[in-house]
Amino acid sequence: MAKKSDSDLERVVNSPGTYITEARLAAVLELKNRGTATEKVEQLGSELSSQLKSEQEIKSFEAKIFSKNSIYLWAFFVTPLLVGPFMATNIWTLGNRKGFWLVVLVSIIYLPLIILIANIIPEGLNALAITIFHVFFVILFVEWAWKKYLPTFEKYKKAQNG
Repeated sequence: MAKKSDSDLERVVNSPGTYITEARLAAVLELKNRGTATEKVEQLGSELSSQLKSEQEIKSFEAKIFSKNSIYLWAFFVTPLLVGPFMATNIWTLGNRKGFWLVVLVSIIYLPLIILIANIIPEGLNALAITIFHVFFVILFVEWAWKKYLPTFEKYKKAQNG
């Protein structure tokens, strides 16, 4: 940015569709260093800085937990027995100790249920019944646990700030 002219820097600052937040903020800072930043540019720089900080906080929050998509992927393609530990880890990481044990318990219940279904359903329908149960269990379990025990970023931030 130091090599650009003031007009080029202002073009960067005022082109949100063309330049990423970091580039626009760097242009604002360069204009400030040169002493040529207008009040409007300084205000935009403040907004860009806040936006960047907020985006980084959200990324930090999301990095702490397994994403819902990764949990679904593991559950559908490997086994629902992994859903419980992944969900429980998320819950523990975000500080909800009481939800942790309930999620572990529900995930442990999956195995006896699938064995029961395999023994009750006629042999020709076993694969279909188990697949249907598997899909419904995963969806219901993940959605229930996610909504009940995992806070949104806003709720998590509010709880952290007291």
